Amino acid sequence: MEENKLKLFLDSLSFRDLTLSVDLAVTIGILYFYMQQLFMATPEMRADASFISSLLLKVIVVSIVLSIASSLLLEFVSDNDTDKPLDEREQKIELYGNKTGLWILQSGVCIAIFQYTAEAHNFGPSGEYTLPFLPLHIMVVAFMVSEVANYGTQLVRNRMGAVYG
Repeated sequence: MEENKLKLFLDSLSFRDLTLSVDLAVTIGILYFYMQQLFMATPEMRADASFISSLLLKVIVVSIVLSIASSLLLEFVSDNDTDKPLDEREQKIELYGNKTGLWILQSGVCIAIFQYTAEAHNFGPSGEYTLPFLPLHIMVVAFMVSEVANYGTQLVRNRMGAVYG
């Protein structure tokens, strides 16, 4: 019974919905991996620049591998839908998703700049409560959250059939 519901749901998805769902799942997975690695690290590891560099390198490698794997999977299951250009409705939905994601990214960068300035002028909480390299982490998380918001907004609007509002 559950298999039929899953099959019906997958059959109801357009290729665009499937692509957005896979991209959303990959981005959430990468965000989860980054946050898990960061929170599982000891305070000494979080203060070590080589650990942070290796963590960022792992995130980049994982994102490249997952992007390639998802692209291959989508190419395998598509009926040459990957070569079709977006129609006017899909382009508007993509622009709306990009707008949402860019607002989050810009906000994150502004917060990171403020945090860096506050740290440089010893403004804010004492050193025992701060996370080393916090402006960098804010920017990385802002980038990933903006991508989640971008894909999520597009997916919801695509499923609702809403372009505006």
